[in-house]
Parts: sequence; structure tokens; C-alpha cells
Amino acid sequence: MNGDEWPAQPWPEELETVLLAKSAGKGQGGEPESLACHTWLVLSRLADFIKLRPSLTEQLGQPGLWHCLYWAAFLHDFGKALPGFQGVLRSDVALREHWARNRHELFSLAFLEWINAGLSDDERLWAAAAIISHHRDRAEIVSLYAATEDLDGHDPLEKHLILLPAEHLAGLHRWLVTCGWPWAQALGLAERGVRPVQFTAAPETPFAPGAVARIRRWLDYYDDFVDRLGRRKYAQLAVPLLVLRGMLLNADHSASAHAPDLPRAQFAAQDILDAISTQEKQITWDDLHDHQEDARQKEGSTLLIAPTGSGKTEAALLWAAHQAQGGYRPPRLFYTLPYQASMNAMQARLQGIFGRDKVGLQHGRALLALYRQLMEREDDPKQAARLASWIKNLNDLNYPPVRVFSPYQMLKGMYRLKGYEAQLTDYHNALFIFDEIHAYEVKRLALILKSIEYLRRYYNARFFIMSATFPTIIKSWLREALAIGDRAEIIATPSLFTAFQRHQLHVTEGDLLDHLSLVEKDARAGKSVLVVVNTVKRAQSVYNTLSKSLEADSITVELLHGRFNLRDRLEKEKLVQNCTGSRSDNRRSIVLVATQVVEVSLDIDLETIYTDPAPLEALVQRFGRINRRRAMKDEAGNPMFAPVHVFTLPDDGQKIYDPRLIAGTLVVLQRENGKPVDESAVGAWLDEIYAGEVETAWRDEFTKYAEEFEQGVLGQLRPFQSDPALEDLFYEAFESVDVLPISLENNYCDAREDNFIAAKELLVSIRWNQLGWLKRKGWVRKSEDGKLYIVEAHYDSRSGLDFERHFNDAEEDAVWDWGT
Repeated sequence: MNGDEWPAQPWPEELETVLLAKSAGKGQGGEPESLACHTWLVLSRLADFIKLRPSLTEQLGQPGLWHCLYWAAFLHDFGKALPGFQGVLRSDVALREHWARNRHELFSLAFLEWINAGLSDDERLWAAAAIISHHRDRAEIVSLYAATEDLDGHDPLEKHLILLPAEHLAGLHRWLVTCGWPWAQALGLAERGVRPVQFTAAPETPFAPGAVARIRRWLDYYDDFVDRLGRRKYAQLAVPLLVLRGMLLNADHSASAHAPDLPRAQFAAQDILDAISTQEKQITWDDLHDHQEDARQKEGSTLLIAPTGSGKTEAALLWAAHQAQGGYRPPRLFYTLPYQASMNAMQARLQGIFGRDKVGLQHGRALLALYRQLMEREDDPKQAARLASWIKNLNDLNYPPVRVFSPYQMLKGMYRLKGYEAQLTDYHNALFIFDEIHAYEVKRLALILKSIEYLRRYYNARFFIMSATFPTIIKSWLREALAIGDRAEIIATPSLFTAFQRHQLHVTEGDLLDHLSLVEKDARAGKSVLVVVNTVKRAQSVYNTLSKSLEADSITVELLHGRFNLRDRLEKEKLVQNCTGSRSDNRRSIVLVATQVVEVSLDIDLETIYTDPAPLEALVQRFGRINRRRAMKDEAGNPMFAPVHVFTLPDDGQKIYDPRLIAGTLVVLQRENGKPVDESAVGAWLDEIYAGEVETAWRDEFTKYAEEFEQGVLGQLRPFQSDPALEDLFYEAFESVDVLPISLENNYCDAREDNFIAAKELLVSIRWNQLGWLKRKGWVRKSEDGKLYIVEAHYDSRSGLDFERHFNDAEEDAVWDWGT
């Protein structure tokens, strides 16, 4: 590639073909990529990320950060010039064996001396740390290069450096001297605090002995520096150094992927309102509810309490637009939801507001969700698979300015999973919208709120947290995490809560499974009925009974829970939303049997519900799937309340919920039986339920997990050292594991030959502890490549993964009766 094809001038033409950074398989268009070309791309992407947050250096109290980072990025791959590395790229067998397991970033330290005069002592150390850590953690590098001597008493590094041709050494120096400062100017970094430096006059001769000494010195300094970061007196350096490594990781990985320029999103209120009007319904400023208007003018982190279906999402986006005014320039917006189905739906909705290429999706099955989206537009599955992988890669590279994800994605950074510095860096000055935060049990809520507090305190992040209701105990934790008072709280008006009343409560004594005739009666009357039970086992039982009874009358009965593979889950969600979606033009009656996955996962609107007992906030979410449009009318055409039926048994929590919460909820519901559900009173009802023993237990549990997380995770959060032990802990605590039902093994093998993403759609997600139990029973084996668990359990597209057909009832009750 010729230098005149690039915007950077001057260009090191003499090195263009002799020094490579990428082999033909890794370069753009299948061509080898020169060291100069790759370096320019890295610096260009670095400039993009810097310009997203131009004042971050002042915010962090490190005015020289961009300066040492730019020069470190310029030098970070100079070690690739060594003949051993070039031999690897050019498939030279002798040189490849000579190079073996060596790391080019270590050898790049030899060239840092060339700009010594342009950096302070601290800046040189930070530049060295950035260079040496841009691929591997401290422990791996230090272990790999423990000081040793060969049989002749020489340092092993010397045999590599001594082979560097003098003309290449001189060419590298000329490139640095000739292009270093002009490139910074061309990228607009001179205005961002990057300064010109003084260069050494010419490379020393011989180069190797001095270079080895410098590498060893910088390696020792780096090792000692990272050790010191664990001391209290150096704690204030953790966040700036996370940025140092995170920025270079983001830039280097983006350049290697040949990612385009960073897209920007405009958080403008009028644009958001116009997009909502185009996408959903015509709306003007005069149509806004009071809580939406308040959100549009609220500065800083905010809590919103408003009834289900009253436009909380619109309020949150208008809040985000207001934060973009004045001196605050949010580079990122993160929309956080608890369930994958709701994340997928929200991504599609936000794409209609901000643009398809500006809204990313991040969750455990994002690749599959993206593939499905593309398959609806693409005729060629292989092309859809390639494009889905590319889009997911951009999401992982922190490219889209708007991202929809779960809070567990955020926790990955706190647990120091690989690449955590790049992830955390992207949270600086960002906006976060948290929807339905009540969906998390106390332990996870403690970790999420402590992460929110950390990002608010050290990352200048702002948060908009919304729900139909918050019990006072959770509200107090939220206020503490956000450091806000009453003025940062928005509550919808009483008249709006009254206007959005649409449910009438009916409490029925007994177990839902003994009263399915009520469901059948409503279904035969032409109603759309939602049946929600708390366990997969009960859902499968209810479905089997109702489908046998109703499908003979041509009444559609569908089952939805968390143990379907993605292929079947998405087909079911598509059918259900087509029949019952609040915006669907093809609505018809249906009976939907579901677990709590339905609480906040789908935009559906049915006419009545029959549900197991559950904590009040969970029931309110289930009710939110009923009469969502407030379109139900009586015979005279007047608006009417939809009946919502709650049964009193089983009241033991079913190994999912705290039995005390069930008991307290039933006391309140039986008192309110027969009345319209007043959502404005739910907060007071929750306080009543949580009072006394429950509140004490919750506070103790929250404090315990919050303190453990602060000390063991946040207190250890510093750069250059991901933690495999914490990574294992994270995945076992928060992530599910995909397994393949044995009945789908042949289908999976056939599909994988043609399209690996389509094959993944056949996997079913279960919890890690469930997998452990299966292993102990001997009902799990590994695939031939060792990458997949195959479980000996029945699966079909109607019922999902069904352990009832494999295990005896006693064992099933002990292990499986607890989740979605």
C-alpha cells in the first residue's frame, strides 16, 4: 500500500514492504498489512476514542495522559520489526522456530529511549506500561521473561535483537522522527494535549546490548509499578491507569479489525420525539405526561416511578437528551434490562430512534439474536452469519454509541474479565438507563447498586432508574448509590395512576392447577388468557392439560419458559406477539402458559391472567401484560377493568421466592380483593410487606453482599491483571451454560457443517448448578471436541427441555423447581 493512499503525510515509504504488522490472512482484503499502516490505523482509532471524551484527562487529574498514550501507541508495535516476528508473518520456518513464544510488545520497550527527553519520569513509566501490556497481563509477561542467561552467559533477548538489520533500525528511527509529530497534528491531537518530543539523534551502535538493558530495566519498573498499585497510597491511580490500558486496547483491537470511524449518536430531544412519532404514534410536546416533561428537564441521576404503559422509555430518552445540553457531552448511552427477550425488543425500538448502525446489543446470546434479525432481511444464511459476527465484533469493540445490555455485562468489568480495562473505559461520562431494577434478588441487587455507585463516583456516569414502583428499602439503597435526594425523584401524578388503572383483583383460594377449568371457560369464550406459574415443571404440566383440552376446539395454546432453545423460543415469541402484541394488526385469542420470563420480556396485551402467588412487585409486572392498551370495553362501549386472578397456593415460595414475601403479599391482596388495582398504592403495600423481619433480613443480606463485593472485587479493581479466579466466580454466579439435548445432537452436527451460528440456535440454557447436578447423576457427556455439554434429557419444540421424562419426581422437586 502506498503512503499517498493514506491521509497521513509524510509516510515511511522505505518500510512499507519490508516491515509488516499483519500477515495476509489478517490484513485488510487478504493482503499483508505494513507496520506503518497498522500504526496509523491504531493512532486514528485512538484519536477517535480521545475525541469522545476530550476533557477526561482534566477530570482524572492526569493532564499528560493523552500525551504519553499517543507516543506509546506510536511505538507499541516497533518490536514487530525484529526478524523473528517478521519470519512468523512471512512463514519463514527457521525464523518462526527462532522466535518461538516471544512477545513483540516486550521488544518494543527497547525503542522508548528514543523519546525519553519528551516525557517526564511518570509519563515514561506510564508509556512503558501501556506498551508492554497491550496484549498480555502483567503476570504472563513477567513469568515469560524471568531474568535468565543462556549457556554462553548472554541474556536470551540479545539473540533476537542482534539480528535486527541496521537499515531497518535506522528506518524505524527516521519514521518516528519524520512522522511522529506531523501525524499527531493530522489527527487533531495537538489540541488535545499531545506535545512534540525531542528525539535521540540516531540509533546507538551496536543496538542490542543497550536495548537488552533497557528492556530489563523497564520490565522491572513495570513489575514493581503494578505491585505498588495494590497499596492504599496509590489507589487514586487505578482509574487513570485503567483508561491508559483500556484506550490502547480499544484502539489496537479496532485497528486490527479494520473497524470504521466511530459513529456518533445525537441525543437531541426533538429528534427523539420525531423518531418516536414516526416509529410508533404521533406525539407532540403538548402530549407529554407530567412525568415525561419533568424527565425532560431533570439534571443528573434520577428515579422515576410511573405506571406500566405510561411512557417510561420515552421519559428516559428525553432525560438523556437533556443531559447532552450545556457542558456535559455524554459519549455513550446504555439501556439496561433484565431479560434477553426485552433487550432484543428494545434494541429494535432504539434502532428506529437512533439508527440501525448506532444501537448495539450485548448479552450472552447476542450473536444469535443478531443473526435472526439479519435472516429476516437476508436471503443467504451464510452472509447473515458473517454480518452478524461482524456486528457483534463491533459491539465487543465498544463501537455503537447506544447499547442495550444486562447489568451482568457491566459486572464483567468489575470482576476483571479479559478486556475489562477497555470495557470500563467506555463507561466514563456515560448515561445509563435501568429499567425494572426490582427484578433482581437481594444479592445481585447489592452488586449492581455498588457498581452503579462506583461508576457514579469515579466515572462521572449518570443514571436514570425507573419502575412502576419501589419499596422504600430499595429506594433508600438507590438514593445512597446515586447520592441523590427527594428532588431527584419523579413520581407520576395521582390522576395518571388513576387513568392507568385497568385491572380488577380476584384472589382465589387454592392451587391454580386445581382450577384450570376457569382458564378453559375464558378461552372458550374467546378471551386471550395468560397463565403464569413459577416453575418450568408446573408450566409444562399446565400446558399439557390445557392443550389436550382446548386444541380440540381449535384454540391456540402456547408454552413459554427459559428451557427452550433459541430457535423455538423466537418462533414462539413471534407467534405470541403477532396474536397479542399491543401494536399487532393480527390480534386473536390465545392461551399463553408461561413462567416469570413473561414479566418484562414481551410487549404483549392479553385480556385476563391466572397466576401462582408471587411477591407483589412480580405480580404487578405480570398484570402489566393484561389490558396494556386499556382497550377493553363493556357491552355499552365503556372502558372496563380486566380481571387478574391470583391463587393462594402454593405459598411456600416454590424454592424461588422468600415465603415471607408470599405471605405478606397475600395478606395485602386478600384485603384488596375485588377492588381495582391502584398502582399508586403499591409502594405503600410493599413497605407493609417488607416491614419487620423481612426488612431486617434484607438489610443484613444486602449489607453482607455489598461489603464483600466492595472489598473483594471493587477494592481489587486495578489494571494490568485480570483474575481467572474472579472470572470463574462470575460465570458460575451470573451466567448460564448452553447445553445440547441429546435428541438434537444429529441436527446440531448437520447444521454446524453449514452454519455454526444456526447450529447454536439449538442449544438450551441452564444454570451452572443444574449442570453440576446432572454431571453427578451421570447424565452429561462432552462432545468430541470437548467444547459442548450434551445432556440426556427429552426435548421437543412444544414443551422444551423436559426433565420429567428422565428423572424421578423426588429428585426433580429437589433440584429443578425454582427458575425460569
